[in-house]
Amino acid sequence: MLWITLAERHIQTRQINWSITSRFCFNEKENPDDEALGVQIVKDLHRTGCSLFSGEESDNQALLKQVLLAYARWNKSVGYCQGFNMLAAIILKVMEGDVDDSLK
Repeated sequence: MLWITLAERHIQTRQINWSITSRFCFNEKENPDDEALGVQIVKDLHRTGCSLFSGEESDNQALLKQVLLAYARWNKSVGYCQGFNMLAAIILKVMEGDVDDSLK
């Protein structure tokens, strides 16, 4: 897929160690900012509007939350902004549910 090829080239050019970055972003441990970020993200999840990501217990919704939290951890200067859920949902769908590729 062209997107992944370009993303991996960008990561390589910026000399980002993706395995370390991915482990940090998707770790199971709570970071100090996670609670506040989680509240913001959960407020927006039900507004995604895509049937694939609707429902209280949707597995896809859990993946979406995972990607949004990972991005906020990775890009602390931006964090989470209202509306990111829509962008992340599209990316996650195109990446066929692969959270690691979706974060790239």
